Amino acid sequence: MGEPINTAFNEGAQNISQDGQMLVFTGCDFPGGQGSCDIYVSYKTDNGWTKPVGISKNINTYAWETQPCLSPDKQTLYFVRGTTDAGNDIFVSRRQPNGSWSVAERLDSNINTKGNETTPFLHADNQTLYFASNGHPGFGGQDLFYSRRREDGSWGPAVNMGYPINTMDEDASMVVAADGLTAYFASDRSDTRGALDIYSFQLPPRRAPRKLRT
Repeated sequence: MGEPINTAFNEGAQNISQDGQMLVFTGCDFPGGQGSCDIYVSYKTDNGWTKPVGISKNINTYAWETQPCLSPDKQTLYFVRGTTDAGNDIFVSRRQPNGSWSVAERLDSNINTKGNETTPFLHADNQTLYFASNGHPGFGGQDLFYSRRREDGSWGPAVNMGYPINTMDEDASMVVAADGLTAYFASDRSDTRGALDIYSFQLPPRRAPRKLRT
């Protein structure tokens, strides 16, 4: 992407809003950062991308923040934070009427465990959250799970995506196309070409996101 997004420092773990106008990403050891890795935001303008800034001190802390994911309306941010009591957990912050972000809160025990929860991905339906975990019952290593949003706004129980999507190896970083039919994820299973490779599959209907209205 070039400057000002890419610098001499470490940029990664990015997510772009559905309208293509807002980019959130992880930056590590940036000057003026709050911790080792923080979440930064940049906006697209007629003159290119704005200089990234730390998204909020209500999100960035002395801890490790990474893997941001925006809701379809750009009003909610899900991300991963390293904790001292439960490994990596998924947190959420909501944009306030004045444009600021609320103090980030840890998602409840339907999502987070004493193990590691990572790589949150909220589908365009705004109701289906996919993530990876080694704390919920699974096949070994990190497995892929999904949860449905309830009518009261809370998240339902985590459901394992099942075999052969999940294996005894590391399965994470799932992204689902807007049509809800095709999913992509990373794994280091036995047929990889080296370390983590990208795989795809057609989502079974019961594990697919809600169908979007057109």
